[in-house]
Amino acid sequence: MDINCSYPFTPIEFKGRVILRPLLQCTLEHQGNSLTTALLLDSGADISMLTQEVARDGLKIDVDKLEPAGDTGGIGGDISVAMVDVGVSFAMGPRYTHRCTIPFQIPLGENKGPCYSLLGRDPFFYEFRVSFRMGYTDDPRVGKFNLHKETVKRSAERFKKPVTYG
Repeated sequence: MDINCSYPFTPIEFKGRVILRPLLQCTLEHQGNSLTTALLLDSGADISMLTQEVARDGLKIDVDKLEPAGDTGGIGGDISVAMVDVGVSFAMGPRYTHRCTIPFQIPLGENKGPCYSLLGRDPFFYEFRVSFRMGYTDDPRVGKFNLHKETVKRSAERFKKPVTYG
């Protein structure tokens, strides 16, 4: 079954400009607790990350008792994180709801992590072809992002050539 769905960007006003953010409404589930929230679809994030508030207040995860799994780096510098598997579901049109389990990083320590929970590339972008469409209308405040479920896998043989630069 070919599953493809478009979602409108969420316009956010920032310093006098309108920024279009790809926020995907998802229901998160962990050990019997669930929360519906928006995840920022972040093609620049290697791995998904929940904010401490979503983990602690929404999913009732005792962040203080999580074991550190290492450090991760980003625009805000390096932070210590734990890893937690979380169930994720979201609608793709009126007749299909996608369900999966995604490993999320949870920042450890006070005032750490992103302002939005992030849906990063691994593993989400392996399951979906993701495209961002920002300039297809004459109004720069309008845009959408598309998710297309990858159902046909091609042989990797012709794609295994390493990328070399200059």
